[in-house]
Amino acid sequence: MRHKKIFRACLFSLLFFSGMLFLVFNVSSPLFIRNSISQATQAADKTAEEEPDSEHVKEPAGDYRTAAESCNPCTGHSPSAPKSEISTGGLSTPLSANRMVFPSGYGIPEWGHIHRYRDGVCTVCGSAPDLHTDFLPIEFYTETENAGTVYLHEYEIPAYEDQQHATYEKRINIYLPYGYDESTPYNVLVLVHGGGGNQDSWLNDVYYYDEGIQMRGRVIFDNMFEQGICDPCIIVCPVTEIPQCQGIVSSTVQLRQELREYILPYLAEHYSTYAADGRLDSLKAARDHFGLGGLSNGALFVYEGGMCYNFDLFGSYAAFSGNGSPWETVNTIQQSSEYSQLPINCYFTGAGTVNDWQIDFTRNGYNYFVEQLPQLEEGKNAWHVDVNGGHEWKVWFTDIFNALPLMFPS
Repeated sequence: MRHKKIFRACLFSLLFFSGMLFLVFNVSSPLFIRNSISQATQAADKTAEEEPDSEHVKEPAGDYRTAAESCNPCTGHSPSAPKSEISTGGLSTPLSANRMVFPSGYGIPEWGHIHRYRDGVCTVCGSAPDLHTDFLPIEFYTETENAGTVYLHEYEIPAYEDQQHATYEKRINIYLPYGYDESTPYNVLVLVHGGGGNQDSWLNDVYYYDEGIQMRGRVIFDNMFEQGICDPCIIVCPVTEIPQCQGIVSSTVQLRQELREYILPYLAEHYSTYAADGRLDSLKAARDHFGLGGLSNGALFVYEGGMCYNFDLFGSYAAFSGNGSPWETVNTIQQSSEYSQLPINCYFTGAGTVNDWQIDFTRNGYNYFVEQLPQLEEGKNAWHVDVNGGHEWKVWFTDIFNALPLMFPS
């Protein structure tokens, strides 16, 4: 009987002890877990306060590249990064509306970086340039919110051929890309109009294509820079013809000296270029970052006013639907002890394939240059691309679209 009582007492104690353990485990565990989560959250918040959020880390000023240096050759598709993010110098930056944003506000191209060419290949991905031979996609003629600004600059300049010390009233248009930053140096492209044109021809004037499509140079540049076709640059459009000048030669002589003695120095002094200041030595030192282009009569100026007279100031050239005297230009470069030692970063030419009376002159001049100038090698720093069209803006806008990404070395 006594043993039965002892057995019941032990059994009761065991059941009581088990019940207490059950209660302690079920009550204390959630508290422990919640405390652990709270501690972990507090630790993470503290770390976030000490380290900047990767989404808000700014890229160095002026560096628009957002893809890692080691990427696959371009195939027209985005890199293999997840669609929600792209690797940026070790950081993962979320996409906004499927498009990243540059410090300047530009969007990243779908292939993940801006192509920067040297010796005919992209230094980032190793791809060759994709050169157009037809009308540009309509998107490049459509206004964008990220529009650059065009400023009209008026100045008085000596009439260099006039012995009576006369002066001329001249104008230039200066295009600053969207997000222009004084702390960032920019390449400079000087674009010269054709016969009868003026400072508005390349940037502001509206031209019409089939079905009422409007073509305007400023809009094309806005879209090129926004879509990451090339780095944003300053674009300058001077005037060759002046009322007092008779004929192309006179206006060429006038403008070629204006470029050297006023326009380029003015740009270096008032805008953020690669030239330290407006002195001639500073402009020469920044030669790689100055390019000269033109169409028709403006193409003639590229040779006579650029290569023959300012070869020490411009490292890249683009001449569309026109040529000068190739043998005279080549002789000028070869016979100059200074010019003959200077490289050419880019020489780009082309014309229209339909009823463009300059097509043979342009192609023959190009061939002569490539044969005679040791600085040039086709496919590396020399290109000739004819575009389907005539002696018209459809062709020249495609020309500059092709040439601009190649004109300034990375």
